[in-house]
Amino acid sequence: MRVVIAGGALALTLVGVTASAREPGVGPSIPPGVTSGQPNAVPLPTGFVLAAFTSYYDAIAVGPASQALGLRYLFANETVLATWVPDLQVLGAAYKSFVLVPIIGARLQGEPPAPPAMRGNFQQGGIANPLFQLADLSWTLGNGFYINAGFGFFPPLGQYSFNAPINLGAPFWTFEPSAAFTYFKDGWTISAQAFYDINTTNPVNNYYSGNDLVVNFTFMKLLFDRVNFGPVGYWYKQVTGDANWGGPTVYGGVPAPPGDDLAIGATISTQFGKLAVQLMFTQDVYVVNGIGGAKGWLNLIYQF
Repeated sequence: MRVVIAGGALALTLVGVTASAREPGVGPSIPPGVTSGQPNAVPLPTGFVLAAFTSYYDAIAVGPASQALGLRYLFANETVLATWVPDLQVLGAAYKSFVLVPIIGARLQGEPPAPPAMRGNFQQGGIANPLFQLADLSWTLGNGFYINAGFGFFPPLGQYSFNAPINLGAPFWTFEPSAAFTYFKDGWTISAQAFYDINTTNPVNNYYSGNDLVVNFTFMKLLFDRVNFGPVGYWYKQVTGDANWGGPTVYGGVPAPPGDDLAIGATISTQFGKLAVQLMFTQDVYVVNGIGGAKGWLNLIYQF
C-alpha cells in the first residue's frame, strides 16, 4: 500500500502564529514548516478534500545574538482547510485551489528582561488572516519527478488591535507565490517547497514588513508498506528590511531587525481508507530576531 497524505492539501496551513522580523506583535502569513512531511508537488485525486489541523507551539523570543528576551509564547491552533480538485488541466498541469481558516488561541508570558509593558500574562483568541489560493498547478515530469507552482493571497480579515501584545491577524494584505519540487517513487518522498511573502504597508501605523522566504524540506521512506517516516526541516529568512514610514509603532519608531530561523524534526504518517493521519514534531535549532521552540502537529485529511 502506497501511503499518500494528500500532497498539497496541507499547503500553506497556518499552524500557530510565529514571530519573525515583520512588524512586532504580528505573526508571519506562512509559518515555517507547515508543509513538511508532504509530497508537495504531486497532484491530488480529482474531488474535494477536507482537512483539520491541530497544533501546539511553545517558544521563546530571542534577539540578534539569540539571547532570551523574557517573552514566552504558547499557541494552540485549529485550522480548517477545504481543497477543490477539478478535472482540469492548465498549461499542462493539474489544477487545484483551496481556502483555509485558522482559529488560534495564544498566550504570552513576559518577565525581565522584557520591557515593563510586556511583563505579565496576556491572552488572545480568534482567527488569523485566511488564505485564498487562487491557483495551484502540478506538473508530472515522469520517473517520479514533479514540480509545482502556486499563487495565493491573505486578506486582512484576522484579529488585529493596534498596540495589542498579541495579534493573530494583520491589517495589511500579503501576496504569496510558491514553488515545489518532489521525487515520489519506490517508497521515497523527497520534497522541497518554497514560499515568498510580499506584504503591503499597515494602514493603521504606516509600518512596512519586509518580504519573507520560507523553505520546507522532507525526506521520507515508506515502511511496512503503509507508514511514511523520516526527517523534516525548514528554513526561514527575511530577505528585505522593514520600514517605518512615519506612523506610531513599537520600538520607538525603529524598524525591527531581520530574522532567521532553522529547524529540524521528524514526521510519521499513515492512511485508513480515505482518511490520512500525520504526526510531526520540529525543534528550532538556530534563531535570530524571532521566536524559537518546539512545534507539534496532528493533521487529519479526508478525501471525498
